[in-house]
Amino acid sequence: MTHSDSTDDTPAISGNDLTLGTVAESHSQMDYVIEVYRDRERERPPEKQDYEFGQPVYSTTTIRGDEYALIGVVYDSRLVDPDQGRAGPRLSNPDQELFVPGYVDEKRTLLGVAFLGYANLEPTSDGSNFTDVTQEMPPWTLEIDDSILKLPRAGFEQFHFPEGALRVQYYDRLISTADRFGAEVTLALLDRLRDGSSADEELLNVIEQKVRWETSSDRGVVR
Repeated sequence: MTHSDSTDDTPAISGNDLTLGTVAESHSQMDYVIEVYRDRERERPPEKQDYEFGQPVYSTTTIRGDEYALIGVVYDSRLVDPDQGRAGPRLSNPDQELFVPGYVDEKRTLLGVAFLGYANLEPTSDGSNFTDVTQEMPPWTLEIDDSILKLPRAGFEQFHFPEGALRVQYYDRLISTADRFGAEVTLALLDRLRDGSSADEELLNVIEQKVRWETSSDRGVVR
């Protein structure tokens, strides 16, 4: 099955892509916790729909002088309020944007992100394209405070259709990493592939049936 799409002339990623947040910690080589930017921390803060369940994301890294993109997906979220139940006056007000002690305003949204693979970055006039795409586990770790960005549709397509053929080789690892949400987030990615793409519907149905069957028999998550 081959693939051609209107996104072919659009770069996989660009300098205009929305930054969702930064790496706060990791649970494994491919499982990271992301701290979402709040309104006052960015001129262009992310909104809830930008980091919804199943949203593809990416981060970039430089290895021995070569630029790479690590591609992942949001599979979980958590709200954190360390002040919940704590009485007493607050020390901040809406005008305090430059100096706000950490203990004053710590309400946060945290995301679980599983990385699916990686690709070399080839610069273009208005961004970068993915080359040498692999859906194997990224061999490098990210660093604390590394940026996580929303992956454009063109990047999503380039990652899933290297050399024009659909690949979803990461789904076993994704189901394992995302645990109880693994099947659901895999199915969410398949739905994105169906939406606005020329992906073979029959092939996607086969993959979906395989995910549902294996998950139902092995984990009892999806029926």
